[in-house]
Amino acid sequence: MDFRAINGGDGAMLKGLTGRTAAKRNSFARHGVATVLVTAATMALGLLTGILVARTIGPDGRGALTAVLTTVQLLGWLFGMGCGKAVTYALSRDHAAGGRLLSTWTLILLPVAAVAIGVGYLLLPTLLAAQPAETLALARLYLPMIAMALLSELMLGLILGDQDFRSFNALNFLQPAGVAIVYAALWATGRFTVEAAVIVQAAMSTLVLVVATAVLVRRHGISRPDPALGRQTVWYALRTHGDVVGGVITQRLDLLIIPAFLSATQVGLYALATSLSWLIVSLSGALATVVMPAATRRGQSGRELVLNSLQATFAIGGLLGGGLFVFADIAIGLVYGPSFADSALPLRLLLPGAILYAAASILLNGLYAENRPFTATLANLLGMVVTLGGLLLFLRSGGILAAAIVSTVAYTLVFATAATLYRRATGLPWRVFLPDPAMLAALPRRLIDKSAPAAATPASPAGK
Repeated sequence: MDFRAINGGDGAMLKGLTGRTAAKRNSFARHGVATVLVTAATMALGLLTGILVARTIGPDGRGALTAVLTTVQLLGWLFGMGCGKAVTYALSRDHAAGGRLLSTWTLILLPVAAVAIGVGYLLLPTLLAAQPAETLALARLYLPMIAMALLSELMLGLILGDQDFRSFNALNFLQPAGVAIVYAALWATGRFTVEAAVIVQAAMSTLVLVVATAVLVRRHGISRPDPALGRQTVWYALRTHGDVVGGVITQRLDLLIIPAFLSATQVGLYALATSLSWLIVSLSGALATVVMPAATRRGQSGRELVLNSLQATFAIGGLLGGGLFVFADIAIGLVYGPSFADSALPLRLLLPGAILYAAASILLNGLYAENRPFTATLANLLGMVVTLGGLLLFLRSGGILAAAIVSTVAYTLVFATAATLYRRATGLPWRVFLPDPAMLAALPRRLIDKSAPAAATPASPAGK
């Protein structure tokens, strides 16, 4: 978005946002493009593994695998305490704190992980009430992976705080790449089962954690735990944790609740629809990953970065969502087979909300960069309330179609709330949130010509 095109008082208010150097602009563009491309490759691998699962073990097997993986993943997110955002913010502001953050937060998370595993063991019979006993037993065996999930969030948050986007992208690509390779080998040898898939997921998650830990220890070393730093970052983390919990519940509560009410076949059909719609969030919202640390380091000039990323997210999401909406029936039938045909309508219902939720993730990360973590929490808490209430009211009677509608309504409310809160926090006018046709037209050229220097604008005092 070209803020220089805004006239009058709005232009004066936003003049300070154009003070970035060309080098910083191009650096973020390169990292942003790389993140989107890696995310696209990761999505392609996810589609490959999804096809293998669907073609090999069918809706029932996919439903069982989804129930096991999603339950443990959600418990990991719910008990994560917002540590990823907290250490990213702290390390973005003070690079010398890396070793102390690593040791301090490892000590904090280990007992939290033990509690999470215990709670998960008690909750699994209720969460998987409609599933067979074999699925419950497998989920219990997978529960220790909650500890891996918590520690991985810490390590990846520190890597983001280092502004090491290359390592972050490589680690995020490593797990799905490894899973896809092993899944293909199991399929080729006729050994692909739900149990084997769960073992592969556990092994690759552990590998990513080991590699990330090695990178950070080599870079920062291991320092003595710092209680003062722990208290400071825990306070930031707790203020973000409501957003994390609300976001997780808004995004995944449907998949967590459905296995308690619907059959494995219905779970499998809905899991396919959500995974396809979530491609929009994963790809078009990929910029949100690098927005928070980059905008934090830039201060007020990071606001232009947030808004440009918002417009790019709308552009990417609109293209992908439109294509999926039009070709949903054909794509699902050809790729996954006729047994998944009933996933097309839930997918279409989920797509508009997915695009808006991807855009909301940019604005929420912008609020983190403004040191407004609790403000960001409010948007996802609203989405959480709508999701929980809607599912409890309509899931049993409306099935997976009701779940899709409730999710889209919740995603829309999250975006509207996030935009309102970000505008209030920054004092920016509403017009800067609207798409800039010139910027969107230039987006393909800017993505391809990453090395072209942008004209620097003289710095001026920043203002809201």
